[in-house]
Amino acid sequence: MKKQKKRKHIWVKKRHAVVFEVLRFILTPILTLKYRYRGEPSHLKKGAYIILNNHQATMDPFFVAASFRFPLYFVATDDLFNLKVSPLIRWLVNPIPKSKSMADMAAVKNILRVLKEGGAVSIAPEGNRTLSGRQWEMTDAIAKLVKISRVPLVLYTLKGGYGVDPRWGGKPRKGSYYRGCVKRIIRPEEYAKMTDEELFRIICSELDVDDTALGATYKSKRRAEYIERALYMCPVCGAVGRLRSAGAHFACETCGTRAEYTERLTIAPPFGGYETIFDWYEWERKEIVCRVLEGECIQDEGICFCESVKLKRKVPLDGDRVKMDKDALYVAGEKGETRYPLDEIDAVTAVGKKKFNFYHGGKTLQVKGDERFCSVKYVHVFEGVKRAREQETQNKEL
Repeated sequence: MKKQKKRKHIWVKKRHAVVFEVLRFILTPILTLKYRYRGEPSHLKKGAYIILNNHQATMDPFFVAASFRFPLYFVATDDLFNLKVSPLIRWLVNPIPKSKSMADMAAVKNILRVLKEGGAVSIAPEGNRTLSGRQWEMTDAIAKLVKISRVPLVLYTLKGGYGVDPRWGGKPRKGSYYRGCVKRIIRPEEYAKMTDEELFRIICSELDVDDTALGATYKSKRRAEYIERALYMCPVCGAVGRLRSAGAHFACETCGTRAEYTERLTIAPPFGGYETIFDWYEWERKEIVCRVLEGECIQDEGICFCESVKLKRKVPLDGDRVKMDKDALYVAGEKGETRYPLDEIDAVTAVGKKKFNFYHGGKTLQVKGDERFCSVKYVHVFEGVKRAREQETQNKEL
């Protein structure tokens, strides 16, 4: 009787387990000392899992990995694969590339391939690191992916990451609480009985974390620095892009209103009635869309413009000014202005601390600003105008 030929693994390699153990040995004490982070051991055995976590801080993949004794294959943004060290990263841990805020069938196929080869896939389903401290908007596509995977679903929560390393901030803070743990495991036979909507609600609920409710302190003399990357509209006078931060305080340069960002992640005194970044952020997200639909525009100077070619280096393009109104996004430079109609843009997504990508004509185009650049306002305008247009079309059809 002939021996059955062993199937060759295309994605999962033995070296990844070795690399993972070495990195785990080196990084665990560093993460503990620098961030005071503690990852609770999961006690799961090696195998195929989909591990979903909320996305709070820069080092989240390492924080999540600290709880597992086997290698994780992380779904990562295209930007990671445009770095000089990208070939080395791919050889060491082989993350799965995915375009942000876009349906990416190649990424889905690769995820299923890793699972079929017995690997564990780690995904931050929000697709973006939180700016407000609470959950970024998700779609039920993640529930559909879980159901077709037919592997155990592991829901992992990180708490304290927004306090220690807020996306809009400069340097990390010293926090009194930073933990990560497996919150829930859902077996395939359990979620098979659920609808996509039911499973999606569970994922959203289990991964929603509010660091302001922890009662912990996060110390830094520069804790308000660059808060204007998240808060771009003054709730007192309505000025856009006029907030400036320094040390533990920030103020509106137009009306002079001033407040402190406290060690407990609150705003004191309340700024225009807002005591938390999340509440302020939710207000401005809706307000900016109303104003743009009424004829205003948002704009910034001193930007860098480029094309981000997947798995390759970025290509510089002409452009040092960006603007968006209810109809289009405009990039202007020495050679003139290029207009990108919003209805021809597939998506706009915030990248890192001071960049945003937009997808047009099959290309990924990137705008990068200065240290105080707020990229998320362009995301808010694009998504808000898109929703308003869709609602208008639905109303006409009724």
